[in-house]
Amino acid sequence: MTTPNRAPRLIAFLATILAALVAFPASAAASQFPPGYEGYHTYAEVAADVAATAAAHPDIVSRFSIGKSYQGREMWAVKISDNATVDENEPEVLYDGGTHSDEHMGVEMALKIMHWYVNGYGTNTRITNIVNTREIWIVFIVNPDGVEYDISGAKFHYWRKNRQPTPGTTAIGTDLNRNFGYKWGMEGNTSSNPRAITYRGPKAFSAPETRNMRDFLASRVVNGRQQIRVAITFHEAGRLVMWPYGYTYTNIPSDMTTNDHAALVAIGKHMAATNGYKPEQASDLYLTSGTTRDFEYGRYRIFSYTFEMSNRDYPNQTWIAPETGRNKEAVLYLAERAACPLSVLGATVRTARCGAFDDDLEVARGWVVNPDGTDTATSGRFDRANPASTSSSGPKQLGTVTSGSKAFVTGAAAGSSANANDLDGRTTVRSTAIDLPAGAGQKLTFRYVFAFSASSSSADKFAAIVEDSVGTQTTVFLRTGSATDHDGLWRSASLSLDAWAGSTIRIRFQAVDGGSNNLVEVEVDDVRVTRPS
Repeated sequence: MTTPNRAPRLIAFLATILAALVAFPASAAASQFPPGYEGYHTYAEVAADVAATAAAHPDIVSRFSIGKSYQGREMWAVKISDNATVDENEPEVLYDGGTHSDEHMGVEMALKIMHWYVNGYGTNTRITNIVNTREIWIVFIVNPDGVEYDISGAKFHYWRKNRQPTPGTTAIGTDLNRNFGYKWGMEGNTSSNPRAITYRGPKAFSAPETRNMRDFLASRVVNGRQQIRVAITFHEAGRLVMWPYGYTYTNIPSDMTTNDHAALVAIGKHMAATNGYKPEQASDLYLTSGTTRDFEYGRYRIFSYTFEMSNRDYPNQTWIAPETGRNKEAVLYLAERAACPLSVLGATVRTARCGAFDDDLEVARGWVVNPDGTDTATSGRFDRANPASTSSSGPKQLGTVTSGSKAFVTGAAAGSSANANDLDGRTTVRSTAIDLPAGAGQKLTFRYVFAFSASSSSADKFAAIVEDSVGTQTTVFLRTGSATDHDGLWRSASLSLDAWAGSTIRIRFQAVDGGSNNLVEVEVDDVRVTRPS
C-alpha cells in the first residue's frame, strides 16, 4: 500500500493531453453528439479525459492501450491501484463499456467508475481500501470505430457493429458481442448473415477488437492462473443484471459447478437489489453465443456480469448522472467480492473454498504434467479431461467427476478394453506455486479415485506430495495396490499443512503402475487448501 498522493503534476498533465490530441484520428474532430446529447463523450473526449486523469494521478492510475481497432484507433484502458505501475499479487477487477457502438451509456459508465475510484481515493475509506487491495482495469470503448461512426455528422446512425468489412461481401461490421471464442457460432440471437446486426463474424475472434480483449485477458494469466476474478461489461438497454450463461437455457450445464452457479446468482441478485435492475441468467433474455461474459467465465472462471443500463435506447444526456449513479454500490460491491466470490455462500464454503488455493480443474490453471521430465508412463499420463467410464469386474474409471465435468485422469478415453488406456508406468502432475498464510489449521483437501485389478501389488501407488520452496518433496498421502480387485469410488482426503504454514509450496500428485499388465486407474478432482483456523 502507499499513502494517497493528491498533488497535481501540471507539466505531465499538459504533455499527456498534447500527446493524446496529436494521436487522435483526423476524423475525430468531425464526430459529435447531436443536440441534447452533448453530455456524452466522443472518442476524442474519452481519450483526453483518460489521459488527463492518468497524468494528474500517476501514483494510482496507469494509462495504456490494449491494441488498435480495425480503423487504427487506440483502445484506451487504465489500471487503478495503489501501486499502479507494479504487478502486485492482488485480486483483479475488470470493467468495460462501448462494445455495441449505439450503447453510449456504457462508455459513460466506464468513465464514471474511473472518477469514482480516483476522486474517492484518500477521502473515502471504502474506495481507498478497494484501491489499496485490488488491481482495477477499465477498458473504456471496446468498439471505438463504431462509436465514432454512430455519431458522425452530429446525428445517430443506429449502428451496433464494428466497421470491419466482411470479406467477399459489401457488408460492413461484426457484432463484437457475438465474436468471442467460447461457444461461438451456436444458435440463438446471433447470425451468420453479414448484413445482420448480430452478425457473429466469419470465425471467432475475426475482429481485431475482440482479439485485443482476448489478448488482454490472456496477459492477466500470471503463473498459470487468471488474476481477474470479477468483471462487468456495460450495455444498454433494459436495466438488467445478467450472469452466465447466455449460450444455454440450462442453469447449471456441465461446464459450470453448482457452487459457482449459486455464487453467481447470489452476487447478481445482490447487485440488482442495489440498482433496481432485474436479475436473471443471460439466456432468460434470449440465447446468445460468443459473448464477452460467457468467454470470461467459460475460459477463465471470471465471475462476469452484463449490465443493461437504462430502460430505453439512446437516452438523452439528462439520464447520464442518475443512470450511472445508481450502479455505484454494485460496482464497489463486486470489487469487494474479487478476493473470493464464493465467500457469499457462507462460512462453511468460505473456509473450504477461500484459502490459499482452490481448483475444481474445470479450466487450465497452470498445472504441469511430468514437471521433472522423469516420468516413465507409456500410456495413461495425467490429463485434465472429461473421463469415460470403464469397467472390469466392476467400475474402474468413473465417468462422472465430483464437480463440473473435468478432473485429472490417467487416460480419459475408454478404449477397446478396460486397460486399453489405463496407466502404464509413472505419471506426475504439479501445481503452480502456492503462498500459504502463516496461520495454523490449513489443510490440503482433494477427491480421488484409485482403482486396480486383482493382479495389482504394492508396486502400484497413488501419492500426494508437498514440494517446498527449495524442492524438497514430502509424501503426505499414499495409497498402494494389493492382489484384490478394487473398484473405483470417489473418496476424500484432508491433510494438515501446518508444517509449511507461512511458506511457498507446490502440490504434486503421482500415480504408478509398477507391475506388468496391471489395470490401474487414478482420478483427482477439487484440489484445495482451506483457510487457516
